[in-house]
Amino acid sequence: MVHRSQGTEVDVYPNQPRSQGGWPDQPPQYSGRPGDDEARFGPGQRQEVRPLPPRRRRRRGWIGLLIVLVVLAVLFVIGDQVAKAYAQNTIASKIESSSGMSAKPSVSIEGFPFLTQVAAHDVGVIDISASNVPAGKFDISSVKAKATGVHLNSSFSGATVDQINGTALITFASLEQGLGLQGVASISADPADGPNAVKLSAGAIGSVTGKVDLTAPNEVTIQMGSLSGLASLLNGVLPLQTQTIQIPALPMGLVVRSVSVTSQGIVATASAQHTTLTQ
Repeated sequence: MVHRSQGTEVDVYPNQPRSQGGWPDQPPQYSGRPGDDEARFGPGQRQEVRPLPPRRRRRRGWIGLLIVLVVLAVLFVIGDQVAKAYAQNTIASKIESSSGMSAKPSVSIEGFPFLTQVAAHDVGVIDISASNVPAGKFDISSVKAKATGVHLNSSFSGATVDQINGTALITFASLEQGLGLQGVASISADPADGPNAVKLSAGAIGSVTGKVDLTAPNEVTIQMGSLSGLASLLNGVLPLQTQTIQIPALPMGLVVRSVSVTSQGIVATASAQHTTLTQ
């Protein structure tokens, strides 16, 4: 380009070669090849390349996927708990109908997730508990049992059990109520007279000891002694004769194997092997 001022021609692009028409050639186009920056912007100069802004759509996609995974995990946990609750209620109903319990026991299945145990037809551990189970004129204050190695059948309608252990506690308060001793006498453990000894105390009148034995499967007997001296007048008043406690049918084929006396009362220990849920 030529700029004319007062008769003088001045080249605006003095370093550009002139074409045949007198106009300087245009700067070379950038092709991206090495060396083009110097050809376009001059020696020692490079074009500043700015990074592209982050892709918001891709970030939003990851967030959406994470939300979906969290929702699915929550739904799985809820579904697993619902299935476990249904199974626990079903097992409790089977135990109630197949045992001497007058009320549905509490059943808890250990382990998470539960659905994987069902898929494998193997439930690790089942805890069973019940309170105030009638046993004639006495009440079994609590029954606790733990079943291990529970194998579901193909139709999920029953199961076999490798091992089950349990205890049944008859408190001294339950014994006193069943014998009509409330306000008259009390029963307590008497370790000085032996591991399975109990003592019936009638205050200032005197006391008598007794022994607790397992005399038959699921049958506990309390053999009381007799009062002597002035207290012997109460022999016909206090229930000092032999007392028998019939333990009702326990869940999953549990059979009482032994009895012991603790500070709480009489404890019957039961167990069974290779039994069934409906036995």
